[in-house]
Amino acid sequence: MMDNQQAKQIPFSLFVSLLHQIANVPAHNTSSRVNKQAPACRSPTGILAKWVKNLQNNYSPLPRDTTTHVLRLLFPEEDSHRKYDLQEARLSQLLPDCLDTSTFPPISIARLKQWSQQQNSGCLGQEIFALQSSNAESFIEPKSLQDINVLLDELASTSSFSDKTLHSLSPPRSKTAILQSLFKSLPALDAAYLTQIILKDLRPILYAPPVASTSRALLEYNTNSKLVLTKEQFMNTWDPSGSMLTMYRTRANITEAALCFEAGGAISHPRPRWGVPVEIPKSAKGRSPMHALNVLRPSNAIWAETKYDGERAQIHVRFRGRGDPQITIFSKSKRDSTLDRIAVHPIIIEALAGYSMGDIILDAEMVAYSDERHRIEEFWHIRGLIARTAVGARAGGYRRGETQHGSRTQDSCPSLHSNSSTASTLHLALVFFDVLQVGAASMLNAPYYIRRSLLESIITPVPGRSMLAERAVIIDGKVQEAEGQKRLRETWAKRITEHEEGLVLKASDSIYGDWKLPWVKLKKDYVLGYGDTIDLVVIAAAWEKDRARELRVSPSTLTTFYIAVLSNSSQMNIDPGCKPHFVAYFTASYGLSREQLEEFNFWIRADAVDGPKPSIDELCYTYTMFQTLPRPSVFVRNPILVELCGAGFTKAPQSKYYELRFPRITKPFRPSERSYMECLTLRDLRNIALEAVGREAHDAAKYKDLDEWGRALWGKLGDETVEEQRRELKRQRSIARWEEKLENIDRERSRKRRKEDLEMSP
Repeated sequence: MMDNQQAKQIPFSLFVSLLHQIANVPAHNTSSRVNKQAPACRSPTGILAKWVKNLQNNYSPLPRDTTTHVLRLLFPEEDSHRKYDLQEARLSQLLPDCLDTSTFPPISIARLKQWSQQQNSGCLGQEIFALQSSNAESFIEPKSLQDINVLLDELASTSSFSDKTLHSLSPPRSKTAILQSLFKSLPALDAAYLTQIILKDLRPILYAPPVASTSRALLEYNTNSKLVLTKEQFMNTWDPSGSMLTMYRTRANITEAALCFEAGGAISHPRPRWGVPVEIPKSAKGRSPMHALNVLRPSNAIWAETKYDGERAQIHVRFRGRGDPQITIFSKSKRDSTLDRIAVHPIIIEALAGYSMGDIILDAEMVAYSDERHRIEEFWHIRGLIARTAVGARAGGYRRGETQHGSRTQDSCPSLHSNSSTASTLHLALVFFDVLQVGAASMLNAPYYIRRSLLESIITPVPGRSMLAERAVIIDGKVQEAEGQKRLRETWAKRITEHEEGLVLKASDSIYGDWKLPWVKLKKDYVLGYGDTIDLVVIAAAWEKDRARELRVSPSTLTTFYIAVLSNSSQMNIDPGCKPHFVAYFTASYGLSREQLEEFNFWIRADAVDGPKPSIDELCYTYTMFQTLPRPSVFVRNPILVELCGAGFTKAPQSKYYELRFPRITKPFRPSERSYMECLTLRDLRNIALEAVGREAHDAAKYKDLDEWGRALWGKLGDETVEEQRRELKRQRSIARWEEKLENIDRERSRKRRKEDLEMSP
């Protein structure tokens, strides 16, 4: 790499030409097979290889930081250093004053704000490109890659969420002024791609929907119809030696990987570095005890760790003499959440009280813990605890009240608010489950049994504050396969009964991120038909950009459905003539196959009332919709009953109502099959949810909330022994029932003996 003052600068337009060539690769429909060995002109990796060769031939030696610049622009979602606080709604307001007048005619804000309307592309960048002047100048002096990156750094400096190294840029300018500098003298095509780079999402312009028609997009194409360029493929093409990719797998930061390459790949055996996240390995989804053990069949020793329902925390600690250690915490998404989670810093220091071997990197789950109940609490409590304790840009970020529109009378339904004051006995805690670095020694290539033993010697457990993940041995070399399956069924049945999230199987001899012996997650919703299942109704729908970009469909396709529960059943019993009233308070975007989604779109369009707020006279029901939900684009005149499956129950910020976690629509019902009035009522839904999360529901209506009811119940001292016996009997019956279910699942799988692809999850 050459100093930038001496090197020949690379035009940004040359980089855009790479993007545009990838975007022009045609999509294959489902009737033709995608040829993974496609010619270079039809393969993203082939196009990239040709572009890189051309770049090296014409601009060698490359200017310094070229690798970093290209990586950040090609994969903007991975650019953790730069945040812009700009999404389509805000950017569409700013751009009309920023686009170059020699390329674009005067553009109204209203026109750009229609980017997601049914008749448009669903991509702000594409809408901008379509608005260019017919007589735009054919030649405009190009900006360089370096120019664009310097200006993007400046734009990122306006966000408090960007890396702190960017905040020193001065003198500060407004976002509008910086955007004007970015888009000045920029051709329309370059402006289109730059828009999506600022939005940190190139998907809708690189891998645009092949057709606008809902039926054709869903039935003739799928997500494999067009090959996607991955960052791993880019690294292998840019650096055939593999040093960049090796570095990235150890330090999950594209800037670190690029710097390693530009340093000549000098670090042949990279190890984790304090303050840089380590890539979190994907886990295999276990579909049954037998299936999970088969994944780890090569190992003769397997452990089952409890999977706790919390937030992943990768903890980096640096000790500095006698002062307090320096702590950095990364979330599962590799975001620096050190200040969000400042409440656990004292817990970390406490847990490492006996440790003195230098820098350390630990894996943990951050959970909500109840001192009153002496147990880990439901996941949704974490949100409120962070809001009350965080400092910095995200402090108080979850304190959004529950607001509604279209509200009418509904049944009372005692239930804890998420974020409510009854959480005064709750606090954050940590469950440690792995160690990735100790001092200068990387533990990534150490087997699990060594890492776990080391972890146990390092962590000082403090009840209710810092804990080690519980585990049970399933296979230890002396146990036959059938006995191992039995042990796993027993262990999993206990965890389900205790309302834990699940298990993670780990081979004793597996290294961290081992692709031959991966971690295997076992959750009951991974088993077909064994998740938490309820019947609710769909009353509205919309196109949602993230789900649409996964499916590669245009705004003409409804991707997201507004789920509602019946709330005035008591009133209807008194007055059969009153309309049913539904509360819509969460959405579902997953579960239906492409064929089912196409049919469901047809059902809804055939009975739709357009607009985000229809007249009540047009509907056969009344409704309440939380304003924290995005406005839908259509309502249905008659609600549609649907079966939903999820991974337990949770609550949205400030909500009174339980909703399914990771909801999936598994079956929509035609009116001729089942009436929408078979939908659950608020009270029935609450009782099901309370049972699922391990809380008793009976007599709850006598008290303002469940904690008050619980205190009254336990105050009956004479009944304590009887109550404990009742609970233990119920627990044993539940364990036995789940053991039988899991055994039946294994028996069914053994009978079918079908080959099943291994599905991985983050």
